[in-house]
Amino acid sequence: MNVVVTNKAGKPIANDKITFVATKSKLEIVGITNEKGHFLVHLPAGDEYAIKVEVIGDEIDYNTFEVPTPPPGAVFNTRTLEIRYALPESIVLEDVHFASGRYTIQSGSYKVLDKLAEYLIRKKTLKIRVEGHTDSDGSEISNKTLSENRAKAVKSYLEGKGVPAGLIEAKGLGEEKPIEDNSTASGKAKNRRTEIHLVSE
Repeated sequence: MNVVVTNKAGKPIANDKITFVATKSKLEIVGITNEKGHFLVHLPAGDEYAIKVEVIGDEIDYNTFEVPTPPPGAVFNTRTLEIRYALPESIVLEDVHFASGRYTIQSGSYKVLDKLAEYLIRKKTLKIRVEGHTDSDGSEISNKTLSENRAKAVKSYLEGKGVPAGLIEAKGLGEEKPIEDNSTASGKAKNRRTEIHLVSE
């Protein structure tokens, strides 16, 4: 199968990782696009495949399709599958956590950050901004400083994994942009977050 990956405008997307997950066999087959947004892949017949597209720190469940078993003696011609999607402008890194009141990254966060680093290294030129956010506990000044240090800690971690420094910006916004009500514990937990914003592709 010839796989073509483009953005919504039809521009080819290079160095994209696409994973096909077979429903029955649980087989996972991975393809990486070339500079023209193409790759060839062989998918065993008689199974249904889920298409997963790796994006900034996350994964999109794109679609599913079936590769039927051909009749005896029949041969499938090479087919073309077009995957067209838009990168999200921002995401929240749900599994990135810090020690309370500090900017030390907790070890449980390493897996998602390592995956993000791998993605950025493969994409080569994609630029992001790491944003740190806090709840409203404490002073505005201390929260701003804490959020800046947390964003810088994530930037440093990614650079330590091999991501070029010029691809990452770090910014702390403190309590300026809450996404939930700070009057509840659950709201505060949502507001303490690390976001990744797409700067340029």
